[in-house]
Amino acid sequence: MQNYQDVYGDKWQEINKCFACGRNNPIGLKLDIKHKGDICYTTFTPKTEHSGWLNVMHGGLLSTIMDEVMAHWLWGRGIPAMTVEMTTRYLKPVPIGEPIVVTARLQLDRGRMATLEADVTLADGTQVARAVAKYIKTERGLQIESGRSVTDTEAKPEE
Repeated sequence: MQNYQDVYGDKWQEINKCFACGRNNPIGLKLDIKHKGDICYTTFTPKTEHSGWLNVMHGGLLSTIMDEVMAHWLWGRGIPAMTVEMTTRYLKPVPIGEPIVVTARLQLDRGRMATLEADVTLADGTQVARAVAKYIKTERGLQIESGRSVTDTEAKPEE
């Protein structure tokens, strides 16, 4: 199984700044994502700085974690991919200080596109959110050099 270090080589430490899982991002979540059989999962305990409403975890942050775990399902199997679409359903609020488990699995693998699903549960098994997302497989993911924008990467018309 190919891992991130295999894909990025010597640049791994420089690149490992993902907000969700990067070890080198000082404000990142530093998620520890694991693989077991046909699932991928992580645990996370939201703190007060992760709040949206008073004592409730921010929904955008919850979506970020689901997206990350689903993407890791692919990356962990040597399939670099990027999110192209994600639908999230929030079922119940996530209380600050309550550990959650985020689990992802493959729904459909069709050519360059893969569809994954994620579930979020509290420690007592109560489901609090779920998501379905589509990913496009790439050779190395999206990379933009520092100081450049996405529009800089588009091909320039020939003169």
